[in-house]
Amino acid sequence: MNTHQNLPHSETRKIEALTGQAELYYAQGELSEAIACCRQALNLQPNWAPTYVTLANIFQAQGQISEAINIYYKAIELNPNLAQAHVNLGSMFYRQGRLEEAIASYRKAIQLQPNMAPAYWNLARVLQQLDKEDEAIASQQKALALNPNLGGIEFLLNQGYKLAETGKLDEAINVWQKVIAAQPNLAEAYGEIGIILRYQGKFTEAIQNLKKAIEIQPDYATAHQHLCGILRDSNNYVMVREAVTKYYQLCGELDPIITAIYIISTYQVSGLNEIAKDRFFELEAKLIEDITIVKKSVELKSLYANFLFSVPYLRDDLKANSKLYKLVSKAYTQLSLKDKYSKSSQNFPTFDFSHNRKLKVGFISSHFFRHSVGWCSLNIIQELGKLNTEIYLYLTERFQPDDQTAKFSQAATKLYVPKKYPKGIADFTEIIGEIQQDQVDILVDLDALSLPVNTEILYHQPAPVCISWLGFDAPYISSDNYFLCDWQTHPQDRDEYYTEKLVRMPDSFVAISGFERIEINRIDLRKSQRIGLDQIVYLCLAPGRKFNRDLVKAQVAILKQVPNSILIHKSLGDLEVFQAAYHQACEAQGVSIHRIKFMSRFLTEEEHRNVYSLADIMLDSYPYNGGTHTLEALWFNLAVVTRAGEQFLSRMGYSFLQSLEIKLGVAWSWDEYIDWGVKLGQNSTLRQEYIDKLVKSKESENLAPLWNSKKFAQDMYDVMVRLSTNDSAKTPNT
Repeated sequence: MNTHQNLPHSETRKIEALTGQAELYYAQGELSEAIACCRQALNLQPNWAPTYVTLANIFQAQGQISEAINIYYKAIELNPNLAQAHVNLGSMFYRQGRLEEAIASYRKAIQLQPNMAPAYWNLARVLQQLDKEDEAIASQQKALALNPNLGGIEFLLNQGYKLAETGKLDEAINVWQKVIAAQPNLAEAYGEIGIILRYQGKFTEAIQNLKKAIEIQPDYATAHQHLCGILRDSNNYVMVREAVTKYYQLCGELDPIITAIYIISTYQVSGLNEIAKDRFFELEAKLIEDITIVKKSVELKSLYANFLFSVPYLRDDLKANSKLYKLVSKAYTQLSLKDKYSKSSQNFPTFDFSHNRKLKVGFISSHFFRHSVGWCSLNIIQELGKLNTEIYLYLTERFQPDDQTAKFSQAATKLYVPKKYPKGIADFTEIIGEIQQDQVDILVDLDALSLPVNTEILYHQPAPVCISWLGFDAPYISSDNYFLCDWQTHPQDRDEYYTEKLVRMPDSFVAISGFERIEINRIDLRKSQRIGLDQIVYLCLAPGRKFNRDLVKAQVAILKQVPNSILIHKSLGDLEVFQAAYHQACEAQGVSIHRIKFMSRFLTEEEHRNVYSLADIMLDSYPYNGGTHTLEALWFNLAVVTRAGEQFLSRMGYSFLQSLEIKLGVAWSWDEYIDWGVKLGQNSTLRQEYIDKLVKSKESENLAPLWNSKKFAQDMYDVMVRLSTNDSAKTPNT
């Protein structure tokens, strides 16, 4: 409908002049003046569609997306054939994540104006988001065929993306800086620079760029996410909670799933698991009701890698957790992984030892350095390398090598560092190609569910046998794969709750040969901390994610019954949150808050491990037990009280003690936990009995399986041979 065909020529020219002036003001960033010109034009002629388009453009530049959409609709109502209005409306839908609606708008514009190159170009961008690569490429080629010079800012942005994907990060930043020079208010360029700077460890500069991106475009979700990530990882807990709240307020309606995941994660690392749990249950209920509400691959990836990662910290319910893991994992593999890369493991030949061939064992991880996974796997990999094997290590995430990395490298035939790290994460197809080229027989994932790139590699089965182990719970992605555990963490009835086949080690799911520390005299150490030599000292090392009010109440209840005792809390998290929780529990139970002592973290693990000499008893966390910390405590002969539960990660402490043949200190409820804490605190004879058992477990003639990496490696090798030769097919759990 042409609503202005009967206007006098002079009036038409005046309206066009005012609209043109508005566009000039808009280009110069003088938005108030631009709006004023549009208002003047519309006062002369309220039905002038092109002016509504210009006005909508101004509103979207101010971040008022909903208002812009309404105005574009008004323009289309006045002139349904106005192709530019359809294109711009599509861009608004794109910014809101309404991708199907964006596609419909772009296609309508193309229908109206088949030679409209920008419509094809924008359509290509949306199709890429939906992983429709072939259609996206065809649309982009059509756009460039119509207008070879179309690229402009958009082309430079894409050039930056391509450079980043190939690992040329500094070059990508240079390109995006050119974009900013040409268009200073383009939020996307600042955002991408901020993301790359984050992965380069240049956090101050990254924060500046991300904040600038959000200033220009308040609902820029990706910029919010990375800003929250930097603040969280740098332990700015108050600031990150403020940032994630702002993210939720600005983007929660448009991006409910990712914002909820970020809130859960942020409150967990702070130590506010009670708040995180409420948000967790809200999101879980929505997913169980209808998982199809999740439309985008990026949402499923975040649900899989971040949301599922939060589960064992919040709930020890094997049945409920398994149901959620399977639900999300199935959706993730079907939408994000299926057909992304062709599987090739189905036709691998059965392994044999003809011609004295060695078993090729590959490990994928992002933690071949000073990290819990690194500490717990190194000794075993070293011992495994002494058997009839060749060891291949594949790095899956960019990191700074250290002295531990050098030890991994020395133990391996090969430590492969990928050439491409798009935004810090390795290209999984490159690693798959390397694994296949090396003809690895057994591939072991050390990070399990906690790292999506590892999951992508395992899902595509680049080796005949793929096993997850150590870093987290099983990935729940393929019944053709395996998960390595033990009989204590996974009793006989646990198989039904997993997707992978459970393979149980005979003694424990891990073994270490010990830990090093800088030795300090216990008496001197206590004096330096103003702790009496006759005081009973309890130790809690639960970081924010493992910290909760039930744990605090139980620990304070122990203090109440053990006179002259104190608790040392030393871990990563929001100190004010820790202090408030203990203060509340102490006040409720009539215990002096001065009996809680907070210690700061040390620069190195060797320094940190002296804390075990300071204490008499370590109080383990629940529902997610300590892993490396509990092993360290036991290695340095410190009595441990642990609460065991249903899920794997609530049974680690129990597994460790069972492998040491120690029955003391294992609780199955908070009442038993308190009881063991009190007994070991009050009864020095019982405590010494515990210590004597720990000392004896390290004697060469009585070496316990938990300290026998050589035996573990041999058992692990035997398991691998069985799996490789298909002998285990009939009895995978033996």
